[in-house]
Amino acid sequence: MAAERLARAAALGCIVIAMCAARVRAEEKRVVDELLDILRANKQISEQQYRALKQRAEDERQSDLHRQAVEATALPTPTAVVAEAAPPPAPPPPGETMRAYFKNGFNLESPDGDFKLTVGGLTQVDWNVSMIGDGVRQKFTLQDTYNGWEFRRARLYIAGNLFKNIDYKFEYDFAENSGGQPAFKDVYMGMGGIPFVQYVRVGYFKEPFSLEELTPDWITTFQERATMNAFDQPDRNTGVAVYQTYLDQHMTFAAGGFRLTNNFGNGFGSNAPYDITARLTGLPAYQAGDSLVHLGLSYSHRFRNYTTSDPQTLSYASRPESHLFPVNLVNTGKINTDGADLVDPEIALVRGPLSIQGEYTWNIVQQVDQPNPLLQGGYVEASYFITGESRASFYRLDKGHFDRVIPFQNFSIDGTHWGAWQVAARYSRLDLNSHAINGGVLDDLTGGVNWYLNPVTRVTVNYVWAHLEGVGDSNVVQGRFQLAF
Repeated sequence: MAAERLARAAALGCIVIAMCAARVRAEEKRVVDELLDILRANKQISEQQYRALKQRAEDERQSDLHRQAVEATALPTPTAVVAEAAPPPAPPPPGETMRAYFKNGFNLESPDGDFKLTVGGLTQVDWNVSMIGDGVRQKFTLQDTYNGWEFRRARLYIAGNLFKNIDYKFEYDFAENSGGQPAFKDVYMGMGGIPFVQYVRVGYFKEPFSLEELTPDWITTFQERATMNAFDQPDRNTGVAVYQTYLDQHMTFAAGGFRLTNNFGNGFGSNAPYDITARLTGLPAYQAGDSLVHLGLSYSHRFRNYTTSDPQTLSYASRPESHLFPVNLVNTGKINTDGADLVDPEIALVRGPLSIQGEYTWNIVQQVDQPNPLLQGGYVEASYFITGESRASFYRLDKGHFDRVIPFQNFSIDGTHWGAWQVAARYSRLDLNSHAINGGVLDDLTGGVNWYLNPVTRVTVNYVWAHLEGVGDSNVVQGRFQLAF
């Protein structure tokens, strides 16, 4: 009996000690909270960093308290004592197990990180009401109003790493080409860690040109890219490119050679429609999670060789910033050419929730038997996160463009959290008139609201006012439901 009472007293003592330890641990965490308050007051960390660290400290505190309470109340049993005394099982050989988790995609990863597989998809369901002005309606023989729905994009992909420094991606789109057949998007392989060169990629992927174009399709601030994007089509071709970073990733450089191909990355023949494209970016000012100044410059030369037996051409056209608008409002038609040179400076300024971004493209086309036309276009846009997020938090230093929006708090169905909300406005202009080319001049004003329910779900509404110079105006109201993981 004495031994039993002694055992109970010892167990009770252990419980008291554990509860005291938990309380001490909680007090230590409160000191962390005080330190975070001091750092925020002294403006040594941004508001976004403060919220993230505060939530992390609270999560760790609750986890520690719960674990310690469970350990304190679980009295050892003879079976448990035997189990504790047994030697742990031998760990599996490295690389033979994979950890499964979800982080903006379904992932499998080896313990050493040398092998990784991500499975993801993109669905964009768009609706549109296009109201055609009298002048535009008469010029293009259109009705007053068009409306409808479409799957703008419907993609599946797998991506990952092999043997640490080999990466790959295979992405197919089931929505953007005729016949409902899948078309390539990004289909490539690459190798990193190469001395001096750093990283090389080969396959079918985007040429390194323009901040607006390189920002992924599910991350662009507006439902469609600016009209200036007409110069960068097709955006993907088959080729080889190198990617490098400098100054602690505050500067990037990318350059490659590409063969003009179809939607499946195929191109072969006696002619030589090749592109050489390069892009340089830098961050003169950068504060992680709060602010940045981004500068960039892209250049591309399009090699074409016009002959009477093989007449190579270039053409440029654009709708308003709406894929469901029924016609292209500006169009150069086919231009007989020996090539073209494109120059595109870019700038982005971010200060907390406010972001301003702009680009301008000059396109000098080497027209056969005619003066070389100078076609041009650009945009300027501003956006603001009502809920306080900053685009500086979503900037990819290694890529030189913006990435997925991560709300401070994901939307909850009980109404306690509402995700991230962003408002934006943009002016863009595309001028396809020069010398013998009379493709037209299009001015667009676009306003938008984005609701990011969580990192993979987004709802967008845009209004577009499109002015075709010398003809008239049109108005578009459109929206998108998006799932991207």
